[in-house]
Amino acid sequence: MLVPRDRISHRPLELGGKSPALVFPDSDSDKVADWVISGMRFTRQGQSCTAGSRLFLHESIFDSFMSRLTSKLGQMKIGDPLDEATDMGAIINAKQFDRVCGYIADGLKTGAHAVIGGLPPKEGPLAEGFFVEPTIFAEADNSWRVAREEIFGPVLVAIPWKEEEEAIRMANDSHYGLAAYVWCRDIGKALRAAHEIEAGWVQVNRGFGQLPGMSYGGTKQSGIGREFSLEGAIDDFTHVKNVVVALDA
Repeated sequence: MLVPRDRISHRPLELGGKSPALVFPDSDSDKVADWVISGMRFTRQGQSCTAGSRLFLHESIFDSFMSRLTSKLGQMKIGDPLDEATDMGAIINAKQFDRVCGYIADGLKTGAHAVIGGLPPKEGPLAEGFFVEPTIFAEADNSWRVAREEIFGPVLVAIPWKEEEEAIRMANDSHYGLAAYVWCRDIGKALRAAHEIEAGWVQVNRGFGQLPGMSYGGTKQSGIGREFSLEGAIDDFTHVKNVVVALDA
């Protein structure tokens, strides 16, 4: 059945992400570690398309920041999501659980070092469901599968950087471009990095979700269009007309 042209609505298409999170050397603190955890959406088991799943840490703070981060993640309670004491529940279903575990196994096989987490335990309470512990891979390369493909699970890849240009290059070296995070006390430097990162949504010194009315959507293979915003509403109800005029007639 043919649909009348005036009933066709152009809807945004969101296709996921592998969002970078850049931490500058002046941001080695407990507060920023908490923001990284919230930006990674560990409380949703990492099942968030905007999860900051590639963590780029300046080499001067890499070890100290990783120590803060793993310490905080180690205190998270994993278990029954109906228990109010639980911080992190289970992966949504068996298919996704197997997919996440497959990526973890591949990362370990490739040579990445899991500083926390890893493959699910074979015994104990967490073996009785689709539970995956918060996992951070260090000593990984930005070209590996665990750093390039969307895992949609609680798996974070931590990569050190020395020069800002190097960090921006690695952040943009992805076919995704949905979201990004920048932590830096120098706002001028932070905004410069935010402008240079190829992403539809960049948060500076925060890791929450969208604010009401914010434009939401990505670049590159993260999708097309925008939603939850005035731009999206206007585009949805706008008919474009092209008029071409020859002036030498």
